[in-house]
Amino acid sequence: MKNTNLQFEIEMLIYSEKEGDYWDFKREYNDNKSDLLHDIICMANNRADRDAYIIYGVEDETYKIIGVENNPNRKNQQKIIDFLKDKEFAGGVRPQVELRTLRINNHEVDVLIIKNSKDTPYYLTKRFDKVAAYNIYTRVVDTNTPIDKSADINHVEYLWKIVSC
Repeated sequence: MKNTNLQFEIEMLIYSEKEGDYWDFKREYNDNKSDLLHDIICMANNRADRDAYIIYGVEDETYKIIGVENNPNRKNQQKIIDFLKDKEFAGGVRPQVELRTLRINNHEVDVLIIKNSKDTPYYLTKRFDKVAAYNIYTRVVDTNTPIDKSADINHVEYLWKIVSC
């Protein structure tokens, strides 16, 4: 996807002033690795059957663009890939991610693209901090599965069926 197409799509999502099945806004990067991993797994297991976005630099309540250019916890693509690399995912298959930076309203907005895949559901076989082993997390409308629970059975079943399609 060219940056101009991505730019237009992200701007439209911001202007919609809501979160959805495949996109989530984050004011800033934080240093809570469990939250990052949980968010990535939920997005990788989204039910929209498309690439998903974690959009950094946009307040998730006001939808104001604040940017990440001054965020001390800002990550680059390699740091995120390295972070995922040592987690014990079922079958050794990890979500594929790509990080793009867009310039919107004179701010840098980072878009973590979690690539669509038929390898769902993604889940850990060994606990990582608060992210439980064998819990299957997903995203339904604008809500992630709670970190201490597994997704409802109908959502889990849907994710398993994607593999066979």
